[in-house]
Amino acid sequence: MPLRQAEGNAIIFSMNSPNRAALYVSSVAILILSFAGAFLWLHLITPSDNARLPPGNQSVWRSDGVSVTPIENRPDGLRAGDVVMAIDGQSLENYARALFDLSAARPIWHLGQTINYSILRDGLELALPVTLGAYPLGELLVQEWGTILFALITQLVATFVFLRRPHDPAARVLFLWASSIMSATTWSLGLQISDLVNGVGFWLFKATTFGAFMLFYITGLHFALIFPQPYSLVLKHRSIIPLLYITPYFFYALYLLAMWRNSVSTLAWIGLWIPGESAFTLFYLVLAAIAMTLNYRASTGAARQRIRWVVFAALLSGGGSLLVWTLPNAILGYSLITPNALGLLLLPFPLALAIAILRQRLFDIDIIINRTLVYGALTISTMALYAFAVGYIGNLMQASDRSLIAFLTTGVVAVLFEPLRERLQRAVNRLMYGERDDPYAVLSRLSQRLDTIVAPDAVLPTIVETIAQALKLPYAAIQLKQGDEFKTVAAYGLATGEPVVLPIVYKSEMIGQLNLSPRARGEEFSSTDRHLLDNLARQAGVAAHAVRLTADLQRSRERLVTAREEERRRIRRDLHDGLGPNLASLALKMDATRNLIPSNPAAADTLLADLTTQTQSAIADIRRLVYELRPPALDELGLVSAIREQAAQYNLANGLHVLVNAPETGFPTLSAATEVAAYRIASEAMTNAARHAQAQHCEVRISLSDVLQIEITDDGVGIPSTHRTGVGLTSMRERAAELGGTLQVQNVDRGGTQVVARLPLKHMS
Repeated sequence: MPLRQAEGNAIIFSMNSPNRAALYVSSVAILILSFAGAFLWLHLITPSDNARLPPGNQSVWRSDGVSVTPIENRPDGLRAGDVVMAIDGQSLENYARALFDLSAARPIWHLGQTINYSILRDGLELALPVTLGAYPLGELLVQEWGTILFALITQLVATFVFLRRPHDPAARVLFLWASSIMSATTWSLGLQISDLVNGVGFWLFKATTFGAFMLFYITGLHFALIFPQPYSLVLKHRSIIPLLYITPYFFYALYLLAMWRNSVSTLAWIGLWIPGESAFTLFYLVLAAIAMTLNYRASTGAARQRIRWVVFAALLSGGGSLLVWTLPNAILGYSLITPNALGLLLLPFPLALAIAILRQRLFDIDIIINRTLVYGALTISTMALYAFAVGYIGNLMQASDRSLIAFLTTGVVAVLFEPLRERLQRAVNRLMYGERDDPYAVLSRLSQRLDTIVAPDAVLPTIVETIAQALKLPYAAIQLKQGDEFKTVAAYGLATGEPVVLPIVYKSEMIGQLNLSPRARGEEFSSTDRHLLDNLARQAGVAAHAVRLTADLQRSRERLVTAREEERRRIRRDLHDGLGPNLASLALKMDATRNLIPSNPAAADTLLADLTTQTQSAIADIRRLVYELRPPALDELGLVSAIREQAAQYNLANGLHVLVNAPETGFPTLSAATEVAAYRIASEAMTNAARHAQAQHCEVRISLSDVLQIEITDDGVGIPSTHRTGVGLTSMRERAAELGGTLQVQNVDRGGTQVVARLPLKHMS
């Protein structure tokens, strides 16, 4: 079992054993279901007056009595809105007070007994004899079928999940949550006057409604904190879960005490219990939504997909019940829908919870959300269109035949239905996914934006901005390859989570990568997203290659200017500091020699010898300057012979045997730049073989096809894996790149190093 899940097991109910936790949950569920069963059994064996207090409605609790609603309509019985004030001469307020007095005497009612009710009907006080009959359970089941169906299906689903995954904390909490709902079905049955009279029914009702409802929202928050894995706050503070269960009951007790002091009667005080329950349930609903949001943001991948199912069902069911049931009850004192409608509204929620817990690999919830938004908007639009068309056509035709108007309106709606659906589908897709379903528009807009760009530096930022905006991505960046590393050259937005990396390829060469953050942390791109991103990456590859060429060209120009100025500075320094003083010294010595010839021929001869040596040194300096500008051997011997001459020097001086293989005849005349680059690369490679590779043999192979290829191979120690590129290799690569060529350096299988330079022949003179 994963560590985090194992820790979560211990946190659920402060138990280290998952088996004990499952047993504890089962015991609590059986207990609260037993209360509900006891309440139902009490009603079945207790005579009924065929009326109940409308559940969840504070306004029925008055200071002078309670308002009731008949279960079955009987002409001589209680009616909807009747306020029962007294029973057999004893006020209902006294019965309410007796609920809190264990020693109070309580009457026992029998089947067929007639009880005298004092009621308030339409503002008049009446005495109404009520004959007690059997509890109309069948009629109540028919009236409350929606709520009971929801509770029953929820209990069955949760029990199935619990039996399949008893060690899963989420499954255990779901089972307890469903049991609280099943117990709270007694709320749908409602209180009767007999429950206030005997007292036992009242307290069983409160235990199974208030207690179960509070447990329902507490376990909902608990589930949000641990699904699909315990939230970090729960792992750090283990006392949160126990406090989660204890705190609401404690504060609710304080609320009841505060209301008791300000209430005019016990009946009115009992009525104030209802808004307190609604306030606490609303508070826990908000906390559950916040907890689920935090857990969603902290999760990734499949875990996030599971939470999406829960969130979608919660928004669909819980959000709807909040708007039409919980909030109206808390603010207005009554709900906007019937309990049956509420049960059907909540039904998708337990099914989504079961799917999220049992299925680790879920199909895409985005599709369901997308379809829900589309067809929800389509339904509303169709209804509005139908209403508008009925009114407009009716006014236009001034026809009394409503069937004709309905027929024409239906035709109009049918004609507009499919275009409307397509427009709504595109709008929802654009809202959720950006413009991924219209790749042509994205590519066209990107091309148009690139066409208007003047500065090359703005090309890549424009691409990442367009990609991020078109697909509604929080972050997009382009990294270009520089050596063995990738450097970010353009970015848009802020990165969230681990980015998705797509290669940027130009002519089968990976020149960079596109880094993208999905719309939500841990989300994966769909096949539609991938298709558009692949097209954008290809266009980015062309643009990135052009930008890189432009940057390389600019750097090459800067290097050429720098090299030219450095070369001028070096020549000036050599001429000024070396050759210039040397020639000035020669001139002085010549004057001295001429003066010595008549008087001291021997001294003049010595000076002439010095002049000869100094002149030869000056000539050597001039030759060195000329050689550094361009090797003279290239002009005197040609490229192949110059390389042979250089190889012969290594054969004599370094003990390295160099073999040069090159065509003897038919070698074309190359441009000066190509000759110098080829000669320098070959010389540097032979120098490396002699100085660093400890090689004994070296072969220089020169060949011509569509390029000039120079291949230098030695049998030395090769290049170590930890070797850092030095000045020599960098110089060779730069010489090849300046001419648009390539240079590769690699170890050979049999040992040694191979340098291959390919120089284009477009530079032939």
